[in-house]
Amino acid sequence: MSTAATIESSQNESGDEEILRLLREAVSAFSASAGVERTRSLRGTRPGLDETVWHQMAENGWLGILIPEEFGGLGLGFAEMSVVAEELARVLSPEPVVGSSVLSAMLLRQVTESETKTRLLEGIAGGEAIVGTAFSERSFGEAKVSAIASDAGHTLSGTCHNVFPALCATDFIVAADIGGERALFHVAANATGLIIEETPRTDGTFAGKLVFDGTEAGAPLLTGAEAEAALQYAQDTATVITCSELFGIMQETLERTLDYMRTRVQFDKPIGSFQALQHRAVDLWIEKELSLCALGDALKTLDSGNPTPAQVRVAASRAKARIGTAAHSIGREAISLHGAIGVTDEYDIGLFLRRSVVLNAWLGTPDLHRRRYGMLRNEIELDNTGHMDVEVPEVFLQDERADIDWNQFSDEEFRAGVFAWLDKAYPQEMRHTGRRGSAEEMHDWMKVIGKKGWIAPAWPVEWGGMGLSPGKQIIFIEERERVGVMRNPDMGVVMFGPMLMRWGTEEQKQRYLPRIIKNEEIWCQGYSEPNAGSDLASLRTSAVLEGDHWVINGSKIWTSSGHWADHMFLLARTDKTVKKQAGISFFILDMNTPGVSVRPIENIAGHEEFAEVFFEDVHIPKDNIVGEVNNGWTVAKSLLGFERLNSGSPRTARAALQAVEKVARANGAWEDPVFQSKYNRIHLDIADLSSAYQRFADIISLGDTPGAELSQLKIVVATVAQQAGELLIETAGEAGSLSGMQEFDGNEIDVTGPFYAHFTSKIASGTNDIQRNIIAKRVLELP
Repeated sequence: MSTAATIESSQNESGDEEILRLLREAVSAFSASAGVERTRSLRGTRPGLDETVWHQMAENGWLGILIPEEFGGLGLGFAEMSVVAEELARVLSPEPVVGSSVLSAMLLRQVTESETKTRLLEGIAGGEAIVGTAFSERSFGEAKVSAIASDAGHTLSGTCHNVFPALCATDFIVAADIGGERALFHVAANATGLIIEETPRTDGTFAGKLVFDGTEAGAPLLTGAEAEAALQYAQDTATVITCSELFGIMQETLERTLDYMRTRVQFDKPIGSFQALQHRAVDLWIEKELSLCALGDALKTLDSGNPTPAQVRVAASRAKARIGTAAHSIGREAISLHGAIGVTDEYDIGLFLRRSVVLNAWLGTPDLHRRRYGMLRNEIELDNTGHMDVEVPEVFLQDERADIDWNQFSDEEFRAGVFAWLDKAYPQEMRHTGRRGSAEEMHDWMKVIGKKGWIAPAWPVEWGGMGLSPGKQIIFIEERERVGVMRNPDMGVVMFGPMLMRWGTEEQKQRYLPRIIKNEEIWCQGYSEPNAGSDLASLRTSAVLEGDHWVINGSKIWTSSGHWADHMFLLARTDKTVKKQAGISFFILDMNTPGVSVRPIENIAGHEEFAEVFFEDVHIPKDNIVGEVNNGWTVAKSLLGFERLNSGSPRTARAALQAVEKVARANGAWEDPVFQSKYNRIHLDIADLSSAYQRFADIISLGDTPGAELSQLKIVVATVAQQAGELLIETAGEAGSLSGMQEFDGNEIDVTGPFYAHFTSKIASGTNDIQRNIIAKRVLELP
């Protein structure tokens, strides 16, 4: 199906997403008809493409997706071009779609109107012209291309390496030097004085070395700053679509590898059942998922209407840094996971790695783009929140509770208003600590935010909450984290209150909810036990009904805020004769009840954040059960999605990296290139993590429940937080061994705290290895 027909067929359906889906199906069907075998047959051949296939692509409209309609193209966006590139890459199509229809087409779109521009753009869209762009910055010891004025316009002399397409090209756009300025020229491939030398690449395709020896080039298409800007934009857009190719390659590679792991038997078992291999596969899948986020953000930037050059450069570099690295890692590990067959040429899996090596070297390596990202990141506002440009409604700046529907404001107004008040009201010395605040140190702040009426953003107004929609709730959390507000002992607000609203009796709601919203009672969660942490269903704390009371015996451990709490909501076993999850009930317990004892646990950072709680013949009223007897597992799971999202928030990693920057600027490490390399990697990881977090937040904001894929967030944030914590200690030098707050150029920073805190994030809500097990079984469907 042609792209024009695809658009027409979708007009009565669901808009852009439907167009992309139909386009993907069309390109996939086209590619699958010959598959990788067609690519094998073209390896090492010249000119290296199938002309019949090329013209079919043109007839389908794919070569003119980015070309305006007045030049015979479709005038569509980068999202559509990305779909085509991704699907063609899954069969390793050797045709130079990106080189001609993106790099050269986007360059030509920016040049002055001329017969050459019209002829070449129409030719690209129609499949009659294949245009390469020659711009290599590396001279390899030879003279770069320069232009000298002549009677016919200009003549070119010099050498340009790594041009693609070259052997199959009909025309070239050449970047040359005129008196120290850049200029762009059109040169026909058969021009006198131009020699095209083939350069074999590792995937069986050919780049070209162009040697100009007095080659006539006519007048320049663009010169000076305009030429520089046009070439840069074309390179950046082509880099993003090259990332689409790399993403298609990694997707196909991973799918083939997972299929192999499900069916390849060793030691009488599929190798995909071995946990060590499962965890390797999960880590590769996470790399692929983060790549999807980076690519999505880059395409969104390009299609946003009028992005600045700096925004485009940052988007392109972030995408290539992530996606290029991931494609290489997935390709390399896929060969290893296939064993000996993976290293043979007859088996296809190695072909995908070879193509990713070629694409990674083109238009800048991932490492080059990491360095460029570091140089560019201060040029634009990377968080793209936009709240600095929005006028804040006056009601947000008041310190008193307002009887108002907060959902009436636009997302931009709401984001700006929440940030403005929190930034005004929250103490500077308590920001970005990277840990949970204690009841004592958060006491004054809770009074302030309680007076404002913002303690419970998600609660309905009738129970004293803000009544925020799911989307507004996510914005509130994001802006709270941006300001650096410590998480208070909030189990009552975040977990118990919503559970009670859904499962509790009217009497229970009236008794507990008003005290929670007034911060009069602090709650803790009694889930984990010794030998029943990640395997929560193995809990052994028992509840036996005796007359009008339940009698609780057992213990809980790793109870956050347990030594500060007035009340606990807990799970206890009420039936030992049924399956583990089926015999559990959900209870409310006053921590001052006789028989309850609490032992604070000091963590590795020296903070008492957790506690162990013991129950010895603790009698609680019969009515303190929430929901039905033996239905506690269902009650407890009702908010696990939000808890898992919260565990995957980038706030801890972001706070640690902010501390790293302050220390580095204070002690002079900021300008060190080795430091910058480490810093840039973590900064990019947090950017991609933030996008992944936003993707799942959007799902929840629509009222949907994310699947097991959500577990990836917790794995990533714990890993990145560890790296940021370690870099903080390293950057601090001798101060990296000191406990407590240390001063760096007027900033009070806990140097070791973020590193020690990351251990908790790896373990809480199910260890990272448990999360990998979940993803391996439920997402990757490994045996």
